[in-house]
Parts: sequence; structure tokens; C-alpha cells
Amino acid sequence: MQRKKSHSKFNQFIMKMLRHKSFFICSLLICSFNLRAQNTLTDWQAFSENNEPVTLTEQTYKEKKCVKLDGKKETIVINKNKNYRDFRIEFDIAAKVMAGVGFHVKNEQNYQFLYFRPGYGGTQEAIQYIPIYNGGLSWVLYHYPIHEAKTDIMAMEWFHAAIEVRNKIMRVFVNNKKEADMTLTLLDTDTQNGNILLRTMFGEAYFANVSIQEIPESLTDWSISEQLPRDRTYDYTEVKKNRSWTKIDQKNDEMVNLKRYFEYPNGTVFAKRTIASETDKPQLLYFDFTGKLQIFLNGKEVFNYAKYKLDRLNNYENCIVLDMKKGENELTFIIEGDAFVFGKGFNSMGRLQHQNWGFVAALAEKTR
Repeated sequence: MQRKKSHSKFNQFIMKMLRHKSFFICSLLICSFNLRAQNTLTDWQAFSENNEPVTLTEQTYKEKKCVKLDGKKETIVINKNKNYRDFRIEFDIAAKVMAGVGFHVKNEQNYQFLYFRPGYGGTQEAIQYIPIYNGGLSWVLYHYPIHEAKTDIMAMEWFHAAIEVRNKIMRVFVNNKKEADMTLTLLDTDTQNGNILLRTMFGEAYFANVSIQEIPESLTDWSISEQLPRDRTYDYTEVKKNRSWTKIDQKNDEMVNLKRYFEYPNGTVFAKRTIASETDKPQLLYFDFTGKLQIFLNGKEVFNYAKYKLDRLNNYENCIVLDMKKGENELTFIIEGDAFVFGKGFNSMGRLQHQNWGFVAALAEKTR
């Protein structure tokens, strides 16, 4: 049911774009709205509780093909070939005592750890998050209501889990729930990305159907112009003429909220940034915005649209292909807020202005 709704929204967007001649519809059609997942453990390495390499063999537990970690001879399995910052991992798990996922792994002694206690299913100790510093399992320091959460799971029975990490916010979903069982801000460690591992302690655990989707990192560092009058059309030649630029970068906010930079937000702004590419190649730009937006790559317009409806922003609502050239590429946004939706503007205590003015953007590799 959810997929049909998503496709309907996508089709509506297509129809809107078809009515605008400056949008390259051929680019949108070859974008993927589902980021590619890795779903194999064949290139992962397993280790014993004494940190000795071992070999895992696929087996079957309760009619599901899986890998088994017994907590002694096989304690962790880790993918050392790939680092992740923001990601979503999904898997099926059946465990006896404590088992889960380590991420942002610096080494076997330092990482973030989210694990399940199936024997405590239905209690506030069913899900636990801790940062592992120098090998310590500091679960007595981090507990309910922030670092532990309830969920209905049972020891040695299969359940599905999804863990999403984005911009230092972690959300945990059990058995395909729409609402997260746990949402929190990750505690600081000395690394913001790293490997991913699966681990069990004090008893056996089985893992199956493991898939990982890398979430593109939001582009938060931009140079913006001074505020310009709205209700008129700007082109790239005016961007090139502009001499006054201010650098912005709110790393703890993936949304570029332009209202924070202007005392009276009621105009249009140019925003630009440089993207380095090692070769000529296509890349995907995922984005969403409020108001009116034009996008230029190296001076060429690749998107132009005005929203007349106030929708909540979705990081992956829109996608276009950017044809990057080897070397430095300039990505430019010309964006006006949503004042025009309210006629002369939104009435904010006696003055007419934008109510919403901003965008979110992320780059991803085009894999197909």
C-alpha cells in the first residue's frame, strides 16, 4: 500500500515537470529513488572473542538461511572494505542474550553499538544503545529513558530490525513499524564514520537478509549572496556579477534554512558551492525545497520549478542527474521562499515575509 502511494506521488511530480520546458525529464526518469543496498556477508570477516579470524558457514535456523555467531568461536563479523557515515541497515535476527550492530567502527575496541536483549522483550531494556570507548561496555552508564527502549521481541525467535543513522540521529524500527521504537542523538566519538559489524555476547545469535543502504551526506556548506528583491526572474549572468558572498555551514541541521541569515526574510538568494570530481561522470542530486528554485551546474540550467503548495520537505523527493566534469564543478541554486503562496507574503506580526525558505540537497553516485 505504501509503495502505491509513493509511486502516485512520483507520477504527480512527473506530470508537473512535463509542464515545465526547462526541466530535463530524461534525467529524472533514470534516477533511482531507492538507494542501492549491499545485501551479502560474503566479503565480511568473522572473529572469535579473542580477536582471532575464523570462517563462517551459511546454515539454516527455523527455515531461514542465515549465519550463526555463537559468542565465543564466532563473536563478530565485520565489513572492513567499506566506511559508512549515514546509512540504513536492515536484517532479520534471532538471539539468545545480547546481539546487534556496531557502526562507525574505528577498530574492534571503539565504535557505536546498538543491540537487542530479546529475553527482556516488552520491557524498557529490550533495546540498548551505548558508545564503546576502548573496549568498555558501559551499559550501566547509559540507560532508560534515553539510551534504552521497549519493544516486543522474544529470545531465539526471528524478528526484523532496521537501524537508520542520519546526521547523528539514530532511529531503530522493529518488525517494520512505521514509528521508530527508539530515536536519539548519538554520543560523540572520535570518528564520524567507519565500518559496520554484527556482534553477539553471552549466547548465540543468527543474522539473515542483511542489507545496507548508504544515505548521501547532506550538502550544508554553501556560499550565499545578500538578499535580493523577489517577484522577478534572475539568471546565471547575475550570479556571476555578484561580488558579495557569505559562507554558511550548519552541520547539525541538514536543512539549509535561509531565514536564519536574514533579519527580514522576504527575498531571493543565490547559493553556490564547488564540487570536485576526479573524472567526467554523472552523479545524482537528491533535493527538496520551498518556494521557487532554479538549479545550475557550471552555468547551465538543469532545474526550474515553483511550488504552490506547502508540503513537508523530503530529502529524496526530487532527483536529477548532474553531468560532472573532471575537476571543479559549480553547483548554483537561485531560491525564493514561499511568500508568493500567501499573495503578498505571510503576515508575521505586521510584516509580510516568507514563512518557509530553504532547501535540502545531497549527492550520490549513479550506480546504474
